[in-house]
Amino acid sequence: MFRFLNIHLLCLVLLGAYTLLKLWLVADVELGKDEAVYWYWSQHLDASYALLPLAVFKLAHALLPHQEWFLRLPSVLLGAFSIALVYWLCRMQGLAERLALWAATAFALSHWIWHTSSYLHPDGFLIPCWLLALCMARQAEATNALRPYVYAGLAAGLAVLCKYSGAFLVGGLGLWIALDQRGKERWHRLAAFLLPSVAVAAPLSYAQFSTDFYLPQTLSTLSRIDDLGHPLARLLFFASSPLFFISPFLLFLLYAGLVRATKQRDLLALLPALCTIGAFLFFALGRGQIKGNWLLPGLLSLWPVAFAAHPRRWLLVAVVATGMLQALVIGLGLKYPDLYSDLAARSGLDKSYVGLVSQEDRVREPSYSWSERLCEYSGWRRFAADVEEVIPSLPLLSTQYSIPFALAYYGRVEREYYTVDDPRFRDLTDFYGQRKAPYPEEVLFAVRAGGKVPESLSATYPRRKLIAGIDRRRAGCPSVSYQVFHLGR
Repeated sequence: MFRFLNIHLLCLVLLGAYTLLKLWLVADVELGKDEAVYWYWSQHLDASYALLPLAVFKLAHALLPHQEWFLRLPSVLLGAFSIALVYWLCRMQGLAERLALWAATAFALSHWIWHTSSYLHPDGFLIPCWLLALCMARQAEATNALRPYVYAGLAAGLAVLCKYSGAFLVGGLGLWIALDQRGKERWHRLAAFLLPSVAVAAPLSYAQFSTDFYLPQTLSTLSRIDDLGHPLARLLFFASSPLFFISPFLLFLLYAGLVRATKQRDLLALLPALCTIGAFLFFALGRGQIKGNWLLPGLLSLWPVAFAAHPRRWLLVAVVATGMLQALVIGLGLKYPDLYSDLAARSGLDKSYVGLVSQEDRVREPSYSWSERLCEYSGWRRFAADVEEVIPSLPLLSTQYSIPFALAYYGRVEREYYTVDDPRFRDLTDFYGQRKAPYPEEVLFAVRAGGKVPESLSATYPRRKLIAGIDRRRAGCPSVSYQVFHLGR
């Protein structure tokens, strides 16, 4: 009894230390470009993409404005909750306490979980909602009662509100109920699961139907890899793409868990994983869209199965050690980018980044090396101050979304911000979508040095004049130069 209490007390202390360490690592790190988008979107809230996370970001900013650590605090706390849910899920599936602790530790120290539960990201909210749905589904399987199916449906609906790709996960659970039950019970349980999930996800469903699923269609070029044209190359890269987010030892365990779940016909573990893998495999083979963290939420149902095979101790140690190394290297790199930027530049690793980014993404997100990606969380506050010293308070436009969204957060001068030629933001900041004629007589256009004023904007504003060249800098980071043009009609 005392040993049980001591172990759990130690786990709580370690979980608290883990949470405090993550808060310290993100405390003075500026918002990255995607974080700035999520913040701006939260201030102009709609249900078309990630309603639940954006609503929480909006509340956090309202309570304590312009405090990055507080904006990220809900994600950090939900990360700790997710670790507890993984442990609970493993115990529900019969894993011994020690193995469940190994599984939860491997989860906590993977770079994927560390990052998504440290910074602003919809996955930081999707993961705990989905894990809660899996726990409720396991409870429903064990008790055969109707109420856990309702709870599973509510949690699954919240997962969809976190990110519309959560629908693939919900589809997997629905298939499990349909195939695992018999007779009238099948339909009763399917209704008990689907009705709450559909009701909770109704705001997102309404938003998507009212816009003819515009936003998912506009993401058709996101994370495309131009250098992979052959289907076999795409398949191999798809299978290995999670290695950007988890260690190779952990990925091996998860794929072994997939095989084991198939042999055991564990449909609850298998079907959500297969639905997710199948959906994103279609995008990978058909469009070349590959990103490992899209795949990983679907593999969460395999987590207990992966560790239930009693892996050897050296493998468990390797999973935890490599995951911790990967998470700490990147976590420290974002806080202290000067630690690695010189090394990356000298090693030639920087040059590999461009091959992983499509031409469309290079125009919208002009980062050309891993060092620049690492430094995307740096220099924006000073850059915003430099911008406001030299340019007038006219509307500011850009084809590169990091500029208007970061300036909207860090700028102190009241101005309008717009994106140009980026259909993802049609209903948020698109200049021609949000600003109707007559257009302003004068606007500003900001772009990374070497960028061009797009033809769509030149037709409206034929007069242009370069009025400023401003660098975004931080010690240890490569300086990034931007140009600001004054456009007139």
